Order: sequence, then structure tokens, then C-alpha cells
Amino acid sequence: MSSKTYEYDVAMSCSGCSGAIERVLKKWQTTYPELTYVVSLETQKVQVTTDLPYDTVFEKINKVKPISAGREVEVA
Repeated sequence: MSSKTYEYDVAMSCSGCSGAIERVLKKWQTTYPELTYVVSLETQKVQVTTDLPYDTVFEKINKVKPISAGREVEVA
């Protein structure tokens, strides 16, 4: 399976919010070492590159903080 990059719009009001998402994704990397991510408090976006399906990643992040929108993105 080839890796895909997903971007999620997540309401994060403080570093505690973004830190909670980072902790969950970092822990997930122990099971899925190919997973990479960027959490941006400034842009309120989380970008994840992985072999996992979109919905699986969505559900994981949405349990921590609500996602208002998400999409698969092309990375150059």
C-alpha cells in the first residue's frame, strides 16, 4: 500500500490542545513507524502521512479534538 497524506482542520486553542494530538500520534508511531505528522497550532491543521485509511486517522484525532474538515492532499 502506498502512503497518502491527509490534512485535518482541528480546533486547537492552546499548546495543550496541540500537545495532546502530538502525544497520541507519537504513541501511534510505535505501532505504525511509517507514520509521520505535523501539528500546527498556528494554522489549526494536522497533516499526517501514512499507509492507514483516511477514516482511521480521522477517528483517532477526532477522539482528542474535534475535526471540522479533512481531506487527502497532494504533497510535492
